[in-house]
Amino acid sequence: MRLVTFICLAAIIPVSAKDKKPKNPPPQDSIEVVAHIPLTNGPVRRFLTTDHYSSHYLYAEHDASASVTLIDMTKANQPTILAEIACPLVAGSGSLVLVSGTTALMTSDGLAPIASPQTIRILDLSDPQHPKVAREFTGVTAISRADGGFIYLANSEGIWILHQNRVLDPKLANAPLAP
Repeated sequence: MRLVTFICLAAIIPVSAKDKKPKNPPPQDSIEVVAHIPLTNGPVRRFLTTDHYSSHYLYAEHDASASVTLIDMTKANQPTILAEIACPLVAGSGSLVLVSGTTALMTSDGLAPIASPQTIRILDLSDPQHPKVAREFTGVTAISRADGGFIYLANSEGIWILHQNRVLDPKLANAPLAP
């Protein structure tokens, strides 16, 4: 009986050694598009972000302060346009300076937009010897970074919501906390 058991185990061991899967490559940091909002009100010159209770808002100020698009970003992959706000609400050409919850601070003088549209590229540098352009956005008129790893871009196609995913180093994830 022991001889039969030994032969069976000997037959199984080489097969299981052959079936070992190669190690998965470690996860990589990334920047990915999570949503896109087409706009028709002209170029966006800049973004301002704010929170109000548990909601997150993005104000997209259009060129020449003609209007501001208010977007609910609470569900970043499903942004919702809440309003197109005609500006200026004050005499002259104004510009948003600060937003806080449901309140905005506006100047009577406009702020300078990006001098000329830019091209923004997401580069994949996971293989530094062979970098790749993962995504390209041309004619960018506004760019902003917000808490939570979100990046906002605007071009003639609308507003692009990007998210920066940073992978935690596995060595740090398993390390004991310092006192």
